[in-house]
Amino acid sequence: MQLISLYQTGSTGQNFAQCVEDDNGSGYASGIINFTTRNGDALKVIQAYKGMTYYAGEFDEFMSTLESYAEEESGSTEGLDGYCDAWKTAANNTEFWNAQSSVVYNDYEQPTFTYINQIGIKYSVTHAALYDTAIVDGLGSSSSSLGGMFKATNKAFTEDVNGASGNNVTINGKYHVDEYVWLAKFLDIRESKSSSKNVEAYKSMLESDGSVKDWSSGVTVKGPDGDDVTIKCNYISSSD
Repeated sequence: MQLISLYQTGSTGQNFAQCVEDDNGSGYASGIINFTTRNGDALKVIQAYKGMTYYAGEFDEFMSTLESYAEEESGSTEGLDGYCDAWKTAANNTEFWNAQSSVVYNDYEQPTFTYINQIGIKYSVTHAALYDTAIVDGLGSSSSSLGGMFKATNKAFTEDVNGASGNNVTINGKYHVDEYVWLAKFLDIRESKSSSKNVEAYKSMLESDGSVKDWSSGVTVKGPDGDDVTIKCNYISSSD
């Protein structure tokens, strides 16, 4: 989540309060993964928050506009003056944090497990790479979304491939491919389909001998502004 937060909000921490007008035409982008008013996930967060005990009416004046823009997939911000102020005010309420986390889990993290379980992915670095793709590039089946990239990666393997991870994923029920070999191919395909800077960071985790770097001791990646940022966390690796 630190890498996702870094490239989405500029910080490795979870920024529940951030809200800006998106420079890619997605309306307003806000919260821990840049929920947007265009694709409707910001609306889902607000709807979840409205059903909680301490909702204070911060978004009432925007609801009809948000619903229209989500349905139309419109990046307009007309009629949303004060939206970011409302978002930042709501972020003082921990229930609003819970609403954001629930949408991330239900709409992105949980669906990612479908892919993880399908081929038997074991390690957190691979899980994180797929989860990141779901959030940044979408869960759809197009060639530039997680579903399409996952399918293209599997299609690239037509025989068993050994490697250093200690875990084989199973492709089409018959080919056994080392998980880190599979991850390297997935990242190559994502790099060719996505403009996300996250890809380079994940590729930097892979060592030339087919292993991955140890995140628990800290891995340095380039942040969105070009500065070095150290990501440090515990994760399941082949040595665990």
